[in-house]
Amino acid sequence: MALKYFHKPPGYYNCAQAIYKAFQEEFRITNDEINECSKYGNGKAKGGNCGAYHAALELLKDKPELLAEFTRRFQEKSEHLTCFDIKFNYSISCKNLVRLASDLLEELTPLSSNN
Repeated sequence: MALKYFHKPPGYYNCAQAIYKAFQEEFRITNDEINECSKYGNGKAKGGNCGAYHAALELLKDKPELLAEFTRRFQEKSEHLTCFDIKFNYSISCKNLVRLASDLLEELTPLSSNN
């Protein structure tokens, strides 16, 4: 689960990095990719999207059949997709967004069942 990496030692990963780190083995993500992903935290992902959401979409980019379902479920719980809208409307905490993205990835991808 990604929460064990979110803002915790030793890496103090942001939302996007926590998702990448949690699924590192299953998706063959390198440490360099996790470090590079740091630029997507704090609303800096494409379109201002939530970093946890953005990271999950990146992991699913080769699985188009899952992208729409992931987005539907994520937005159903978060109400919004952009970091600004989520924070402005107090719809869900960053911690819970990391949990949500991680849980949805586990549900939708059979490879991640060990996480």
